[in-house]
Parts: sequence; structure tokens; C-alpha cells
Amino acid sequence: MKTKLNGIGINFRYRFNDNKDKVVLLLHGWGGSLNSFRGLEIFLTQNDYSVINLDFPGFGNSDLPNDDFTLEDYKKIVVEMLEYLHLEKVDIVAHSFGGRVALLLASSTNYVNKLVLVDSAGLKPKFSLSRFFKQKRYKFIKFLAKKGVVKRDLSKYGSEDYRALPDQMKPVFVRVVNQDLTECIGKIKCPTLIIWGEKDTSTPLYMAKKMNKKIADSGLVVFKNAGHFSYLDYHDDFLIIVDNFLK
Repeated sequence: MKTKLNGIGINFRYRFNDNKDKVVLLLHGWGGSLNSFRGLEIFLTQNDYSVINLDFPGFGNSDLPNDDFTLEDYKKIVVEMLEYLHLEKVDIVAHSFGGRVALLLASSTNYVNKLVLVDSAGLKPKFSLSRFFKQKRYKFIKFLAKKGVVKRDLSKYGSEDYRALPDQMKPVFVRVVNQDLTECIGKIKCPTLIIWGEKDTSTPLYMAKKMNKKIADSGLVVFKNAGHFSYLDYHDDFLIIVDNFLK
């Protein structure tokens, strides 16, 4: 179904079981949709959890946000969703970009009962000389292209996620990925389970260890040889671990 939240049409799916004390909100990663956590959604509903699963603005069947959209606006979408469904507390399972929203929500509101972060984004990457020069080169070429000094197709620059976006979403992406949530992480008080792929290159394992250190009531599970989508690489183990933690 679809409803208007923060001025944007948001597609979501919810299944409320009789036990409304066990409500889990699923937050997908950048470029994903509510189907990203489809397997987890089915598993949870079969085990007496109520589940809310949504498409973030710009993904799935939700509407595109304006190009000035911020991470705070994404958080507001979730808050308005919970208000719309008359919920005061939920458990959250969030992957990658969804983790950014979850970190902001858990550190600044009282809505989060328990939090599961899966290969979560949110921390500023370590300095890389190679990345530094690539960024400088791109900015310089972009400057020359705008001045008409050179003719260059800039569409080949940037990450795969960036290039796949419609133009309206590109400023949103840049704004979101450059926001460092380190200060927010230290403010999280709810029980938190951190699940990570050992070989994750998008959000490397050192980020998980830093989150584990900064979140007082947290534990870390590392899936050996798994990547950024560790919850798919170790799907059955992931389901069992999440179920045990939420119980």
C-alpha cells in the first residue's frame, strides 16, 4: 500500500500479528527496496512478529524525493510511518544505507527497542590517498567542463550506485554518503547487534569494530568470507541469530 509521509508517496507493506509487542521495522540499503529483506520478512511473520517493510523515497515503488532531501528527511519518513501506524516502540533491522537512518533514529528518539545493524554505513572511511586524488581529479575535470574548456562525459565518473541514479537523486546521494554519524553512534543506548561480512569492501570490518566499541550495549557477529550482503551470504544463520537476539 502507499501513503504520504513527509510530503512523499511511500510504498510499504505491513503484517500485524496478534502479538503487537514484537514489531520489527526493516530498512533496506541504497538501491534496494522492501524486497531486499523479503526472506527475513517472511521468517519473522511466521514466528509471530509483526513486520513493517518500506521502500525508501527514490527506490522501489515510492516516489522520488526532491534534490534537497537529507538524511534527516529520511529519518522523518520513518518517524511519520510509526506515528501513522500508532507505534511507540519497534525493533529495527537495517542494512547499509538503512543503517544510517537507523543510527540517526536510535540516537535521537525513543522509538527503538532493539537494533540490528547489518553491514551498516554511517562512518567516515579512513583516509585513502588514491581516493583523494580521484576526487580531486573529478572535481577539476568537472570545473573545466562547466567552463567549456574541455568536453568530457562525466557520467562515467562516480560510484556504480551514483551512476545508476536519476539526476534528481544524485545530489541526495552525495549529501547522504558524506554525512559522518560518529557522534550519533556514541549516543545509542538500546541493545544493539552488529552483523558484518568479514570481506565487506563497501563498509569494511573496521567500521563494525568501531561501532561495537562506541555503542555501550552492543555485540558483534562476523560472518567469515562474507561480503557487504552478509545477510544473504549466511542467510539461515542470519535468521537464527536475529530471532534469538530479538527474543
